[in-house]
Amino acid sequence: MSIDLLSTARELIAVDSRSSLSDRAVVDYLAPLCREAGLAVSMQQEDRAGVTQWNLLATRDGEAASSQTRGAACDSALRLLLATHLDTVPPGDEAAWTRTGGKPFELTREDGLLYGLGTADVKLDFLCKLAALERLRDVPLAGPVGLAGTYGEEVGRWGAKLLVRSLSPLPDAILVGEPTGLRPCTSHKGYLEIRCTARAEPVEPPGGPWWSVTFEGVTAHSSQPHKGRSANDACLSALAELWRRQRPPIAGVRGGELVNKVAATAGFLVCGRQRPTIPAADVRPHDDAPPASWSPDLVGLLVALHDATAALRDAFGRHPVPGFEPEYSTVNNGLMSLADGELSHIVDVRRVPDQASEELLGRHLDALAAMEADFPGLRLRADAILDEAPFETQPGSRLAETLRDVLRRTGRSVAPEKKSGTTEATAYGSAGVDTVVFGPGEAAGNIHRPNEHVPISDLHTAVDVYEAVVRRLCGV
Repeated sequence: MSIDLLSTARELIAVDSRSSLSDRAVVDYLAPLCREAGLAVSMQQEDRAGVTQWNLLATRDGEAASSQTRGAACDSALRLLLATHLDTVPPGDEAAWTRTGGKPFELTREDGLLYGLGTADVKLDFLCKLAALERLRDVPLAGPVGLAGTYGEEVGRWGAKLLVRSLSPLPDAILVGEPTGLRPCTSHKGYLEIRCTARAEPVEPPGGPWWSVTFEGVTAHSSQPHKGRSANDACLSALAELWRRQRPPIAGVRGGELVNKVAATAGFLVCGRQRPTIPAADVRPHDDAPPASWSPDLVGLLVALHDATAALRDAFGRHPVPGFEPEYSTVNNGLMSLADGELSHIVDVRRVPDQASEELLGRHLDALAAMEADFPGLRLRADAILDEAPFETQPGSRLAETLRDVLRRTGRSVAPEKKSGTTEATAYGSAGVDTVVFGPGEAAGNIHRPNEHVPISDLHTAVDVYEAVVRRLCGV
């Protein structure tokens, strides 16, 4: 029986697969569908941050390459691996999901679009690939093909890295699923996460009065910060202005939900006899118990980190690389907190492939390392982690040419997209695998925010494209 794309999509979106949770539930849902499509299923297990996570790998041998029964496990190199991550970011404020009635895990159809968390980024793409392979169940193939559902893409591309370590030999080519508007993506920005943490001896604050200062933003994917409005940026700018003018006691700083999302909410507590006047902020009396402590050194350090981050952002903007949107490297103030003598400030950097960005980033990291000397009363640690270089498809890529030819024959655009986000292609391309990124739906202004959606027509087109690419690369 053929997969009913819409009903299966409804069930898949209903499975909560946020990166912080084990993805076993979504793997258990998809594995039987893969077996029904005639694929052999295996799983890869890994513990990450105290949670057991899983990759799903479904394969089919080529009849001309093996005498094994169809559906048996494949030991030779896959000619093509169709790969899609199964995790999603958190939904954020569920009330903001107006198209789904405040239920981000409930697939909603309206005007030719499907709304729900994971529709575009990128769970439904897995179903498109599975539907394509199901169509080919009774079609002889000369070479083996595989379908992978990976974990932890949103928080470090961990499942893709596990695949690279585990598959031997590696596939000849990997087509990575991400929303590209059905355009071939052969280049995207790199990723770096900068985590600054510090501790200092707190001091007892005045009794009050205390004021709660809150900022509301518009969330977006951190690779497209211009599509949103960062509450963290607004909060830090206001905090810095207060600090430079008055040095008031400030505590309870908090902002952001995930490092790779533009923050939707942020705020802090400030002590003062009069209500502070802060444009664009909601300022109210703090009626709860006042904070037990505050740290002048940590507030000063947070302001210094904000200034350094703003300077890096401005410097990046002076070195555009045409073709990307935005054309320059970006910095997102993803997460921040300051309470009880501990500070955490985490940003992600999406850098374009040019030497200027690398040099600017290096100087920024050097400045962070030297910043502790300006605050002798605290201990600062600045870590640059998850460093992944910008991705570019190999010159002469057979996969890229095949995909372009398939799209050309169907009258679709073959102009390559330069993606501002970072994908699993970094893991596969760095391992020497011929890699291209492609998928239904748009990323800009859509993913990592409420009312994420994908056109139904894109899903059906993606199935046709995947079928054609498999026929071309694995057919008899």
